[in-house]
Amino acid sequence: MTRQKRKPFQAAQLCIASVSFAEKGNKTLAPFSIINAKIVLPDEIVSGATLVIKNKKIASIGKRKSVPRGSKIIDARGNFVGPGFVDLHIHGDVEEISSQQVKGGTTGFLATLHPARPKRLLANIDEVLCKKKVLSGAKVLGVRLEGPFLNRSFCGALPPEVFRAPAIKEARAILKASRGFLKMVVVAPELKGASRLIRFLRKHGVVVSLGHSGATYKQALRGIAAGITHATHTFNRMRPLDHRAPGALAAVLTDERVYCEAIADGIHVHPAALLVLLRCKRLQGMMLVTDSTQAQKEPPKRRHGEVFKLKNGTLYGSALRLNKALANACKFLNLSLPEAMQLLTLNPARMLKVDRRKGSIAQGKDADLVIFNSKCKILMTIVEGKIVYKERAWLLKP
Repeated sequence: MTRQKRKPFQAAQLCIASVSFAEKGNKTLAPFSIINAKIVLPDEIVSGATLVIKNKKIASIGKRKSVPRGSKIIDARGNFVGPGFVDLHIHGDVEEISSQQVKGGTTGFLATLHPARPKRLLANIDEVLCKKKVLSGAKVLGVRLEGPFLNRSFCGALPPEVFRAPAIKEARAILKASRGFLKMVVVAPELKGASRLIRFLRKHGVVVSLGHSGATYKQALRGIAAGITHATHTFNRMRPLDHRAPGALAAVLTDERVYCEAIADGIHVHPAALLVLLRCKRLQGMMLVTDSTQAQKEPPKRRHGEVFKLKNGTLYGSALRLNKALANACKFLNLSLPEAMQLLTLNPARMLKVDRRKGSIAQGKDADLVIFNSKCKILMTIVEGKIVYKERAWLLKP
């Protein structure tokens, strides 16, 4: 087994395997083996490796001249095999997200809900909980609320008319409706009652994220002291950095208690700003999201390259998929492939405290896997041992 040294990821000419199913219509393969793979681990790439999948889990990793008896085979033919991507920020119908985002390598995501009136918000949460049981692609790992406890002056494309003051009573109702599935809430810490709300949410195991905020540096630090540990689409919809009035941006960049997400489409955030973010937070404190609104039905929007815009020209999320974010991270930040992969696998898994099951390739972890080529094109996506997307017919040997 050869181990490659870490270096900036560069495209190379690799043979794309072709895939087909030995049993027509059967996409559940257990046990099966992936051979001739370049396995992407958090700190290295292991070439010529074999991955054995059994009972929805990674059974073994190593170099094998033979595979378990009765195991079907997927020949990766020198392509990369990495952990499935985790998107902490994506909007829209969860069924559409589940079926479409696997084409970009996403295997798990937070269903992110726009702010709405109290009854409508609870109904939206209930809809996610009902639909998550029947998804055939990427899995919903939890619910994320982008509002309603946000600053109207920093609403962006969100509807400011439904923003409201932090209220423990409403937060308690949301927690009850979520049935333990609420994982993250975005809050503007400068609002009256925000610190109390932040402490309440943290007490119930919910990640609190700073976002859509006009907080000063001091107000942001107060929110972090109360329990904020995450920043929503860093740089976007917060005060810009000023040397006399540094604002929330300076607080989240410099406080080690806060992990920062960013949209790496090259439009929401300039590549140089992403580099500043990486230098401040280092690899462990940064993660990439799509903030995709492709599956969001309302309001009406138009696509402009990798982003969506409203009729008035306001940016309304991205059309990004995480495989493109991966390629951009390698390009913009001069990262090696294992380093860039952490930004959309292990780091978000740690944020959600599911890194014992997801986020990296290791024996005993969920078989959430992606096979991709040197240009980060997804060839196959596997969720809990089930093939949910294949780029073309691969040869599956009995």
